[in-house]
Amino acid sequence: MKIKYTALMLALVLACGTITTSCNSSKTVQNETLTSREVDFSNIGLKYTTPESWQDFTKSNNLYPYSYEEDYSIENIRYNYITPEDWKTVTKESAQNSNFSLNDYLYPICEIVVIQTDNVSKLSDSGLYSTFSSRDLIKENNGVSYYLLYDYVGSTRKMGEDNLDDYEAICNAVSELSSSFVITDFDVASYVEAKYAEKNTVSFSTQTVNGENIDSSIFGNYDLTLFYVWGTYLYPDVDNITEIEKAYEYAKTLGNVNVVAICIDAPDAKLDDSDKATEIVNTAKDILTKDGAQFDVIRLDSNMATFVQDKFKSIPAFTMVDKKGIARGGYYEGAYTGEQYKQFIDAALKSYVTNADTSESSTSSSSASSKS
Repeated sequence: MKIKYTALMLALVLACGTITTSCNSSKTVQNETLTSREVDFSNIGLKYTTPESWQDFTKSNNLYPYSYEEDYSIENIRYNYITPEDWKTVTKESAQNSNFSLNDYLYPICEIVVIQTDNVSKLSDSGLYSTFSSRDLIKENNGVSYYLLYDYVGSTRKMGEDNLDDYEAICNAVSELSSSFVITDFDVASYVEAKYAEKNTVSFSTQTVNGENIDSSIFGNYDLTLFYVWGTYLYPDVDNITEIEKAYEYAKTLGNVNVVAICIDAPDAKLDDSDKATEIVNTAKDILTKDGAQFDVIRLDSNMATFVQDKFKSIPAFTMVDKKGIARGGYYEGAYTGEQYKQFIDAALKSYVTNADTSESSTSSSSASSKS
């Protein structure tokens, strides 16, 4: 789960001198948030009005909303309560300790879940579903369901009586929030595809291990690219380069497919130009030469460092990337044979190139899996 502190949400909390480094911009958005109760998520077909009784708590920084996404949802919007005492602690801790956990100080009030109706069973099976005892389906529209979850089941004993009274008053107004919902149509397929692309685009600007400049625009030269994730420290225990070379030779016969690899322990020179980094690059070149690799092997830049960390638990691994630079069909861990890589290429071509008109709606990414 990745929390997004959006303009709608956390400007009221990211006040100048507290948890933000951009004082002027936060103050501007904060004022806009505090002077309007109207919340506009029309890009996902949702508008609503927050209860008037929440305004005082918003202004005093005791109402703390944020948005995020689960793997199965389009958007989650959670409203939380934070006590005045905890707000002071958060303000202090955020300035002194970047590793503190904000969620430890938040008491959930309610959560709006926007989810494709086909995925509702995943919501029911989630830990989120058991966080609240009341779960109302506000509306189902155009294949999208809008839920409001409330009545938090966790402990509120740390609050103290005065704060508990305020918290209960806020919670009692949730029904006003529910009654204000306005649900409209939106282009679900385009929105889901855009969000998928946002989270699954492979982007880099670096050099190959041979010193040539290269960036992710190379994906646009092919309908499909097998993107292999590798490191020299795997060698010689896992020496799979010859199998990837077989996939590359097969790709060349197809003409519209490429193979690119990344060596994750060989950092981009802009990140690390130390003797140790140079030694790793030379090791990579030696291994690739020994195994007869002809495909491009790139060095790790900051974008790819984040991507690899987010998408893979172990290497070697790979994913298939379309000409827009978007990973398709899942993230696969483990070493495969050249023949198996060919089968992955053929399957991806069939799903995302042969059926190009429908492939953009096929955005569900499978969980990372390892070869058994």
